[in-house]
Amino acid sequence: MYEGNFPSKRYKETLQFLSKVISKDDKILDLGVSNPFSKILIEEGYAVANTTGEDLDIDTSAVKTDAVNVVTAFEIFEHLVSPFNVIKDIKANKLVASIPVSYTHLTLPTTPYV
Repeated sequence: MYEGNFPSKRYKETLQFLSKVISKDDKILDLGVSNPFSKILIEEGYAVANTTGEDLDIDTSAVKTDAVNVVTAFEIFEHLVSPFNVIKDIKANKLVASIPVSYTHLTLPTTPYV
């Protein structure tokens, strides 16, 4: 996937941030198919499930569950036509998301927010 360009610094900083705002007792739904960062979270002891590649603009059923406490969306929302649809349907208590700064006309910090 990254072919010699693994974003180690970004993953390290995101993991440090998550350790402050998410408990390892929380159940996480990571939007998007399984990826290197979701595997790192699992290795660190977090309970993580991923969506299965469904079109989240059309099918938001994955986030309409009480089975998870946290939804993560790292570099996902910029790929959706209307991210509002999936965001409004999330039943989890927390959403942690990031988007690449280059996809916005705003000046945003690069740290994910809860």
